[in-house]
Amino acid sequence: MDEAARALGVAKVTVRRWIASGDLPVIDNCKPMLILGDELSAYLRKQRSRKQKLRLDQCYCMKCRAPKRAAFSEAELIGANGKTAMVRMLCETCATVMHKRVSWQQVSRLSALISLSGTHRFKHLGETNQPCVNDHCKTEV
Repeated sequence: MDEAARALGVAKVTVRRWIASGDLPVIDNCKPMLILGDELSAYLRKQRSRKQKLRLDQCYCMKCRAPKRAAFSEAELIGANGKTAMVRMLCETCATVMHKRVSWQQVSRLSALISLSGTHRFKHLGETNQPCVNDHCKTEV
């Protein structure tokens, strides 16, 4: 178990969790427990094949535990930096809020698939010619 964890770059508790789930078979009639290399590589291949690639108009819903599309085919651009934008949408099944970061090149493709609101790019303080006036910071008399 220790060698498998070191070889894969994961914690020993992660390997223990794989064993406890019953998905990773071990030889446990001796000390220390043995994991066959073929079994470990087969387990890892199976784990990798389970991962689903999200389409551009999908986010991963943590409540449904699956990739889901936006409810009503609507999403909101809620923030951005120089190269990426954050998209917020509701799950079509359970209405949970989902987030996804997309590049600015993908925003135009995404807007063709779903209705985007708030498509303006937020400026950084250094990119504006009108500095922020912090009126709320003045001390009250």
